[in-house]
Amino acid sequence: MQISDHLAGDYVHFINLDRVPQRRAFMESQFQKAGLKGAHRISAIDAGQPGALGRTGYVAGTGARWGLTQSEVACFESHRSVWRRVLDRNLPAAAIFEDDVEMSVNTGQVISELLRGAAEFDCVKLDYSPRSLRFGPESRIGNVPVRPMLEMAPSAAAYVLSEAGCQKLLSWSQTYSDHLDDFLSLPRKNWRMYQCFPAVGVQMIWSDQQDQIEEPIKSSERTQSVATNSGLDKGPLWFRIRRELYSASRKLKWKLGGQSRLVRSGGLVGFIPCSEDLSVRSW
Repeated sequence: MQISDHLAGDYVHFINLDRVPQRRAFMESQFQKAGLKGAHRISAIDAGQPGALGRTGYVAGTGARWGLTQSEVACFESHRSVWRRVLDRNLPAAAIFEDDVEMSVNTGQVISELLRGAAEFDCVKLDYSPRSLRFGPESRIGNVPVRPMLEMAPSAAAYVLSEAGCQKLLSWSQTYSDHLDDFLSLPRKNWRMYQCFPAVGVQMIWSDQQDQIEEPIKSSERTQSVATNSGLDKGPLWFRIRRELYSASRKLKWKLGGQSRLVRSGGLVGFIPCSEDLSVRSW
């Protein structure tokens, strides 16, 4: 399947707050660069609007975190609205972007390949993550090199979901208390989660081009807005201890031979490479 301007509106989506038109303009320029003109804009749920979060799936303590900020809940619910749209329109798969992603010129072709191979995955993450991570052996979906993701990644700004993936995520998120990034990439049974190698998108906060971009694009409301990010409850002591024990047990598994076995089997421990026309900041 080659994504034409007409088809992009069905298969490619980006989430954008109505009151940040600068990000909409930025994304439209990036889609044009990537050969994806006509992407469908999804109006993001605005945590700053009274009543915007009246009905959500957020229930404190039901996920990896006890509490979420208002903006984190709004982000999660905005993504859930796209997952529902994919199912409502009976799409085999769809690409979903946040509104601050620098794209490679190869992004359109990669998405086209993944749409053709939608039966082979639940989710393929397209963007770079600023952390060394563990991945399984390389394979291909169509002509796209991918690796299974074996741990959570701190970014979910660009990904492709199959119809089956949307169904699973909507079912699992009937109640949640997770960052969207964590929830999407959490290793689960029956969750075919891959990373595109190399990444074809970089969130602007991690991009080497950040200094050339105006402020509304390169800063995140999830961290900058005091009004929607105050009063975070980290939960009772027993919850925090349980979380730390779970994290320690996963680290111990890798130290006790798990990581060496992974590498011997063709797995990878390291940073995700980016397409040649993208670059990330040095920290």
